[in-house]
Amino acid sequence: MHHDNKMPVLPQFASAVEQKQREFELSLARTAYNYMFSYLDPLPISADVPEGESFTLDYNAQLLKVFLPLADNFKAVIVALLESELLNDLPQEGLALLHDIETTFAKFEADKEHHKYIKEGKDIVHLMGLLAQVPKTLVPSVKGISRLPKDVVTIITGLEKVFAEFEREGFTAFLKNTLFDMLTIDGKRNYLQASSLGDYQDLYKKTAKPFNLSIPIKPWMTVTDELKISEQDWYFGYMQIGGFNTTNLKGVVSEPLTPSSTNNAVSLLKLLEKFPITDEVLQSVTGQKELTLQAAAQAGTLYVCDYSMFDGLKGSEIHNLKRYVTAPIALFYWNETPPQGYPPQASLQPIAIQLGQQYDAETMPIFTPNDCTNNNDPDRTKWQVAKLSVQNACAIQHETVAHLGACHLTIEPMVIAANRQLSQQHPIMVLLKPHFRFTLDINNGAIHSLIVPGGVVDSLVGTDHSSSCQLIVDAYNHWRFDEQFPDVLFTIRGVEKDRLAEFPFRDDTLLLWQAIQSFVESYLSLYYQGDTVSKQQKMLADKELQSWINEMVNSRRAAVKGMNGLSDSVDGSKQIDDFDYLVKVISLIIYTASAQHASVNYAQYPLMTYIPSVTGALYAPPPNRSQTLSQTDFIKWLPPLDVSLYQVSFGYLLSSVQYDILGYYNQHHRYHYFADERVEPLLAKFQLTLKQIEVEITERNRQRPLAYKSQLPSMIPNSISI
Repeated sequence: MHHDNKMPVLPQFASAVEQKQREFELSLARTAYNYMFSYLDPLPISADVPEGESFTLDYNAQLLKVFLPLADNFKAVIVALLESELLNDLPQEGLALLHDIETTFAKFEADKEHHKYIKEGKDIVHLMGLLAQVPKTLVPSVKGISRLPKDVVTIITGLEKVFAEFEREGFTAFLKNTLFDMLTIDGKRNYLQASSLGDYQDLYKKTAKPFNLSIPIKPWMTVTDELKISEQDWYFGYMQIGGFNTTNLKGVVSEPLTPSSTNNAVSLLKLLEKFPITDEVLQSVTGQKELTLQAAAQAGTLYVCDYSMFDGLKGSEIHNLKRYVTAPIALFYWNETPPQGYPPQASLQPIAIQLGQQYDAETMPIFTPNDCTNNNDPDRTKWQVAKLSVQNACAIQHETVAHLGACHLTIEPMVIAANRQLSQQHPIMVLLKPHFRFTLDINNGAIHSLIVPGGVVDSLVGTDHSSSCQLIVDAYNHWRFDEQFPDVLFTIRGVEKDRLAEFPFRDDTLLLWQAIQSFVESYLSLYYQGDTVSKQQKMLADKELQSWINEMVNSRRAAVKGMNGLSDSVDGSKQIDDFDYLVKVISLIIYTASAQHASVNYAQYPLMTYIPSVTGALYAPPPNRSQTLSQTDFIKWLPPLDVSLYQVSFGYLLSSVQYDILGYYNQHHRYHYFADERVEPLLAKFQLTLKQIEVEITERNRQRPLAYKSQLPSMIPNSISI
């Protein structure tokens, strides 16, 4: 059974009446779908959220289910923070403040029937009631307490502001830092400073602990406390290939490289100019006395994460606390016989870390796990800080570039271009529409919440606003479409299978890439039929397709760079006449919106919310050689508990909403999304392939040190919808 979807057809095969109607509808679409360049120039983003692109009732219902435990956890942690600080009898003025809180919530109770979401479900009422219990919880919590923090007034006004924004914008208003600002105070903030790492473990009172705090102990591990697993060197190495952001690892090669966008590996000679590690250091850390850097590079076992893009960026200040930015270089070795404490199979072993781009023996030394570089680090505290700093750079690059830039802001102009040039009856538009679902709406929330001055990104990451934007723009300027094909990208980075034997993200995502390509090829072949020449003729006669391609590459439209598979037409415009390239283009759009986005989005809560493992901001400068540190000093680099709670809450929200499942397009099981019945067997084959991939990845995870779940097809939505 099908909905009222019209049969898809190429424009040249539509009747004259249908062609005229399509042209009229597209002219209307061009008034609704438009670009804006002034916000993050030169990035094009949508000027608005057109009708039909907004979140639906069922989407908001899913979001509600996630928001309830999130809000409950936020409340519980706030109460716990207050309880831990307030010790004696509550003064009269404190009682008055609590009365003000009760009055504020009574007002919300009285006004709830006016909340626009009431029409969309009674669960909204339940949520408001849940949040309104905050004062009732605070009253017994603070009885017998002598001092109330100055921010209770801020909590009152903050909650009122939050609810007002829910009324206007829905639950994604939480992406703003209104709740975060509830804990802003003037003056003392001592009660928000962690006194031990245990304080960070207490941020999950109503939510499950993240994955990296519940990793099962295995026989080869040298720790018996699961809370300490994420501090281990093997874990740090594994994060580069099976963690929350695997986009930064590159191969180190021995031969000099000529600058080329098609070879993004790192020259050993160039690396040593700024990072003068020696063979002796490599031998000491690996325990392999004959090993040299040159030999490792030639053998394809030397890898680096070089965060040179952070060089010169500025740190931010929030709540009168300065945050610091590093531009670290981390060297890794693929060790077939790793030392004790590593998985018994080959592992990516961290060798050395330098926290800036230019070595200095005193101020910017090279840290190692065994302090063989003599940096006054007998208990490995500086090494732990160095690893934390690398993870911090990785997290900032994740939020700004790998997640926001390479996924959300990459797909957004493509959504606009498609709607401006492809009719709703065009087969390509029919295929892409589920992969564009809600992207403009979620991105609109990001524009007004994530990347505004004082927004989420500013609150959570250590770079100031201009530096965060610079990261996004610089990455955009270097991004090229054809270099993003997964079967090309890993080779460009020097981390292909022939070099790096194990790379969970690479190995799993290539399965998905192949499956998507196969489905797209079979789907497009239904409409661009025949031999190579026939396909080419149909593509060239498809005016909507050609207009879309030209809109994609137009620097004042979608501004997609690096589509080298296009050819020049006689009138000087671009054209697409290669069917295989068209398959790749459509496949990459689908892959980016689904598998690639899932790899960075859904790892946030599991792997990015235990703050001593991954922090968005560093609160102390890099240690130097002479400085003496002990294990108790490590906490100085970590954020206050309110910033940490916001990082936890933000990660939980973004990692917990999955609207649909890759390859499953029906909104109702009795209705088929595709009106063309010829698609059904192709879709069934695609879904079967995805199930087989699920089985294969699950089996792979049994053999891995940590299960890598971000590319399980069942955990990937069709679109960037959160």
